[in-house]
Amino acid sequence: MFNRVPGAPAGGEAQALADIKQRDPAKRANGVAGLGVFGGVDAVKTVKGFLQDETETVRVAANYALALLGQAEALPKIIEYLGNEKHEYRKRGAVALASVSGAGIACDHESVESCKAAKKEYEAWWKKSGAGLSWDAKKKVFVAGSAETKAKKK
Repeated sequence: MFNRVPGAPAGGEAQALADIKQRDPAKRANGVAGLGVFGGVDAVKTVKGFLQDETETVRVAANYALALLGQAEALPKIIEYLGNEKHEYRKRGAVALASVSGAGIACDHESVESCKAAKKEYEAWWKKSGAGLSWDAKKKVFVAGSAETKAKKK
C-alpha cells in the first residue's frame, strides 16, 4: 500500500478522487496516497485537506502524498513516523523517505532499533539540508539545492 508506481496507468487520478470521498478510512487513505502518485500540482490543496482527517492512517497517507508531490514540509512528519510504535506507520515512513528523500539512509522498518537509528540520521539530514532542498519533478525526488537556490531562500 502507498507505493509509488512508475508509469502511472490512465484513470489513476480519477480513481483516487473517487476513493477520497469514501467513508471507509482505508479506502480514503488509498485515495489520498493515490493523489500523491497520480495527481499533479493541483492535487496538493486537496491532499492538504486530509492532514486533519480524524483517522491517523489517512493523515499518514496525506503526508506521504505531499512528499510525492514535492512538498518538503511533509518530510519532518514522515521522519517522526520512523519512531512510531505501530509497524505500519514505520513502514510507510521508511517507504516514503526512501522513495523521495534522496538521502540514501537505510531503514529496516521491521526493526524498531533500525528505525530509531534511521530517524536520528534523517533528523540530522533534515536539519542540514531541509532549507536547501528542491524538488526534481522529473526524478520525483528531493535534491540538495544549488548555492544559488539556498541564497534565494534566505
